[in-house]
Parts: sequence; C-alpha cells; structure tokens
Amino acid sequence: MAGSDLRYGIVGCAGMGDTHATAVEAIDGATLVACADIKAEIARSVGNDYGIAWYTDPTEMVIDADLDLVSVCTPNGTHLEIVNDLATTGVDILCEKPLEITPERVDRLIDVCERENTTLGCILQRRTFGGPRLARAALADGRLGNLIFGDVRVTWHRKQSYYEDNAWHGTTDTDGGILFTQALHGIDLLQWVTGGIERISAELGTLHHDIEVPDTAIASVEFTDGGYGQITATTAVFPQQPISLRLQGTRGTVQWHEDKSDHENELEAFETVDSPVDATPEPFHLGTGIRGQVRDFVAAVRDNRDPMVLPKEARKALEITFAARKAANHGEWVDVGH
Repeated sequence: MAGSDLRYGIVGCAGMGDTHATAVEAIDGATLVACADIKAEIARSVGNDYGIAWYTDPTEMVIDADLDLVSVCTPNGTHLEIVNDLATTGVDILCEKPLEITPERVDRLIDVCERENTTLGCILQRRTFGGPRLARAALADGRLGNLIFGDVRVTWHRKQSYYEDNAWHGTTDTDGGILFTQALHGIDLLQWVTGGIERISAELGTLHHDIEVPDTAIASVEFTDGGYGQITATTAVFPQQPISLRLQGTRGTVQWHEDKSDHENELEAFETVDSPVDATPEPFHLGTGIRGQVRDFVAAVRDNRDPMVLPKEARKALEITFAARKAANHGEWVDVGH
C-alpha cells in the first residue's frame, strides 16, 4: 500500500491508549483521526486533546471515520470481544499485551483475525531495546558459549490506589494478575533472548495488596536449548526497580537493566573469556518502545509485510504464563505448551 497517510484510531483511551496516540502523532505514514472509549467523558477528553473525533463504540468509530488501523488498548480480558467485532470491518489491529488471559480466548482472538485476513500485531515493546537484542545475538552466535543461567526481574511498586482507581486492575476476569499485566514483559524477554522455555515450576501469591489475583510470582525454568533460569516479579516491593535481564554462559555474561531516561547506558556488563567487550547495543531500526512498534506496524500494513510481533510470537510468552499458573496450582513442574 502506498500513497496518503493511513487513518489511525485508538480503542481504549486511558493509560496505554494515550501512549499509543502520542506515538501515532510522532511518526510518519499515519494520521490519528479518532478514538473510542466506553466512558464518554474519557473519549471526549482525549478527542479534544488531540483534536480528533471521539466515539463510545469502536465499531462505529472504524466505519464512520473510515479507519485503516487501530490500536486496542483496553483491559486485558476485553480484547477478544473488541477484536472480534473490529476484524469484520476490514481494519488492521495492533493489540496491547497480553492478547488475552486464557488459552481459549487467545485462540479465538487469533482465529478470527486469520479468518477475516486481518493483520494482527501485538505490543511487546521491550524487544526493541538494544540490550536484549544484543543478549539474544550474543547467545545465538556463540559469544556466551552454552547457556547455564538466565534470569529476569520485574520488581515494581504499586500502591493499593493503583488497583482501586481502575476497576479492572487486580480482577480475575479482566486483569489476570502479575503474570499478565506486569511480569509478561520480562517473561517475553527471557524466552525471546534464550530461544524458549521448555518447563516451569512456579509459586504465586497475593502478598501485599487487597486484590483478587496474585501480586507476586517466582518461577524456575528449564530452557529449550539447555540451562536453567528464574523469573521474579512483584508489584509489592519498595522502591521499584527497573526490569533487569542476565544471561550467564560458559564463555561469557550479559547483564542489562531498563533505563527509560538513558537507553544508551542500560548495558551493565558484557564480558567473555576473551576480554571485556566494548559493545554498543543496537536498538530496533525503527525506534524503541511503543513508538517503534507503532511505526513498524504502520510500515508493515503499508508494505504488505508481517509486523514485528506476530500473534504466534506473542503467544509464546502467554504459554509460559499459563504453564506457570498451572504449575503453581498443582505444585509440580509443567511442560510449556501442554
């Protein structure tokens, strides 16, 4: 597809919806023309802020505003119904993570997009950062040797008000808990850089907040290509720490943490048996974070190619979260994807 800018809309205006709107405004190739939210006052406010049309019905928005693309930024457990309705309109969809919060709902969401020939991309924006991309390449090309240990930490702080101010936060049906809303960022990074997770054992708990779902998780994993790892995630600790990732192999180690203010200095260590490595991590060529993925999605639709994160890729981290939940419930190791 070539020619004029693609017409872009946002579904779900609060929180990440505003982040997506800002990203669309900052890139070439698309024009933000509409937004929709179930709450009229929120839709109206965002519409006025960006000078765009606003709606309370996403399908009406897509048809009335003649949209080419939308970002779906609604609560986790609402994605299926929204995507199901929108896919039949012919619009292409960039969906916030997670795609959904049960295996059955993920399957149905992907199936409807395949049936309607809808381009579906999923947000997993930390894949765009240079540190994880360097770690993945260094393991794949042998600079780290055989992987022995890999671990990721998502240790964040959320006040009780975080859950109380948004009705869906901390709920079973629309949030899903620490594994889906926070830890998924780290789970995806760990499986992506290592080549996959084969088995998992996990403990989940609600250790601090008054909510329906776990706020803390810890898991031991076995990687598909060998080696062991750990996933640590919580919203209960203070102070909050940035997401961190570490790979330790027989020939070297890479250690990274996210620094939203200084992406160039996120790499804490990269050392091999030969010597310390003076490496500059190369971020995704279309940019980092949400902006990079939105730019990629627009380019993918325009160029008739696959977006950066396809549903089958987004599903990999979710299969690990489903296995972790099962492992915690049964108190045993669980094979991922079974």
